[in-house]
Amino acid sequence: MIIKCGRTNEASISVIDLEMAVSIPLFPPWCVVPPVDKICSFYGIRIPCVPAINFEDIFGLEVEMGHWITFILLVLIGILNLSRFLLIGAALHNLAEWSILIQVSNSCTTSTKIKDALRRATFFILTIVILVVMMPSLFLAVLVEQSFGIMLDFALPLLFWYMYVTGNERVRSFYQLPVVAHTVHLLFTILPLVFANFHVGITSWYSSFFLETAVYISGPITHVLYMKEATEKEKPADVIPTELRAKYIIWFLVAGYSLGLVPLVAVPFAMGPCQDTPHCAGSTAIMGTSVAVVHPGFGIAFQDMVSSKRLVERARAAKGNLEYELYGDVQDPDTFRFVEHWASRESLQAWMTEIHPLFQESAMKNLLVGEKLQQFGGYSYYQSSECRSVDSGAIFFEVGASCDKVWSVVSNWSDCSWVIGCDYAVITEPNTRRLHMKDGSTVLVVLRKLNKGNKELVYEVLQPFQGYTGSVNTPDTGSAPGCNATYRFTVLKNATPSADFVYADFLNIRVPGLKKLFKS
Repeated sequence: MIIKCGRTNEASISVIDLEMAVSIPLFPPWCVVPPVDKICSFYGIRIPCVPAINFEDIFGLEVEMGHWITFILLVLIGILNLSRFLLIGAALHNLAEWSILIQVSNSCTTSTKIKDALRRATFFILTIVILVVMMPSLFLAVLVEQSFGIMLDFALPLLFWYMYVTGNERVRSFYQLPVVAHTVHLLFTILPLVFANFHVGITSWYSSFFLETAVYISGPITHVLYMKEATEKEKPADVIPTELRAKYIIWFLVAGYSLGLVPLVAVPFAMGPCQDTPHCAGSTAIMGTSVAVVHPGFGIAFQDMVSSKRLVERARAAKGNLEYELYGDVQDPDTFRFVEHWASRESLQAWMTEIHPLFQESAMKNLLVGEKLQQFGGYSYYQSSECRSVDSGAIFFEVGASCDKVWSVVSNWSDCSWVIGCDYAVITEPNTRRLHMKDGSTVLVVLRKLNKGNKELVYEVLQPFQGYTGSVNTPDTGSAPGCNATYRFTVLKNATPSADFVYADFLNIRVPGLKKLFKS
């Protein structure tokens, strides 16, 4: 069941990859995808973190430039998998900005006053760090850190521009580089980072390429400009001369904090949350349903019994209960359905143990048809396929030959006759073979599993593409003629071949070919 892939297909793969890159939207949707808290274990300590970035999903690794530009970000967030540590680092980074503000403040006229102000700024930053760690959710932690951090990012450019525009030649010369440096820092580092947080996990040219490119280009530019300012400008012996120091610092901070709330709060509020964001966070919650069928005409009596036992109230008060409702069938007044939502299987099991004696009482059993509840079922959260790095597929087909005959061919690693389009196979290593296709191309395949008892073979394609696995299973059908076979496969998302291609290839070409090969 190898996907036929020859030299002519290699060119088509490049075309498909190019089409995929072009299909990436220019802008993300006009809505907010908030960061999601995930609990990670670090040497036995459970701490909040963010999900690791899916490396295969960064433009499918087709846009190499974007891949390398974001390499540092992948290390920090994707591999270390820690988000609040980055927020703590951002808060400490703000201490350097506070020191700049203190140095140019008109109220810090001596080195002693500067040191005292630095101590207060350090205490303020440590307070922010503690609040970041203590926040119950990642969203609140981001809001606390960024609201005070972005205050300085707006306040400093405002202050520097004010001094540059209103000052004399000496003042303008002093503030020229800081004006450019911090304006670049605000427009191409801070704001792109804020806007990128609106679309966590969504790929677009603007949010995933332009914004990250701006961040990693503007960062070094800002530092180079400040280093040039520090090494080339005049160096006062103690403090900056009065002429170069700024007044009204508190008003610039107020203006900076107010302006900072626009991208942090006003813009996300105007955009609103993305309603169709896939539910990817792991959950132990379980939904349970059960049906109570009572004897004809006993519906009202059953409702009164449930009410007198305070069944619904007790369930809602039970540990781990998230929802508990009793519904009556609109067409059958003697049929009722319990719908219950629990935080875990353990909490559901504890409730079932607690409530079991109630349904063993003679009066309750007498009301119920069969003396018990009917059709109990438990359901866990469905996880969207967008949350996985691979697409899975399955195909069922019937052939006329027996399963033993089919398995004897499939399990023979040196025989590729069942691979439609294969001419012959060459064993290169004990579990590896190279399939020579009739069109002249080759496919390198490794055997991952061979279970003779269950008649299951699992393989993986290594060349000319990667990330594709196939599983063939030919279980015995007893005395029934023929063989009911199954084929399951996985492919990387946004890669070649796609799941749609595999389905079409099997159903239109390979299954008919296998039915012809294994007629009887």
